[in-house]
Amino acid sequence: MSEDAPAPLLESGDSDGWEHYFTLFADEPALHDEFRRIAVFDFVTNNTDRKSGHVLRGSDGRIWAIDHGLCFSAAFKLRTVIWDFAGEPISDALLDDVGNLIDEVPAEVAELLTEREVRALQGRARYLFAAREFPIDETGRRFPWPLV
Repeated sequence: MSEDAPAPLLESGDSDGWEHYFTLFADEPALHDEFRRIAVFDFVTNNTDRKSGHVLRGSDGRIWAIDHGLCFSAAFKLRTVIWDFAGEPISDALLDDVGNLIDEVPAEVAELLTEREVRALQGRARYLFAAREFPIDETGRRFPWPLV
């Protein structure tokens, strides 16, 4: 790494390679609110590849949602392993965050997307804000493969 490059936020070896969303969900109920936040993020960004191994706990205890950019498609393609909260109400705090996207997507994000992708993101935010609950996968097929 060059001297000019910023230090990575999560270093290799900073997390336990055996922990992932499924193990953390089962073993650490105190983390469920963090997972709810990721579930909302995945829906609004239309994440197409949230595998269990893409949810890590750093050595500092923080939860990291690792992505590689399969998000923001205008066509609805959601694929995530985080369906455990389906049908539950979304907290007011998360709804406030979602509501902020309905009228205006931050310029730093919007400039990286097409106009159609911005409208789709706002449509997903509008849907979640109106529904006020975590979506349910009616198809049973909105999971990535492999799961971990």
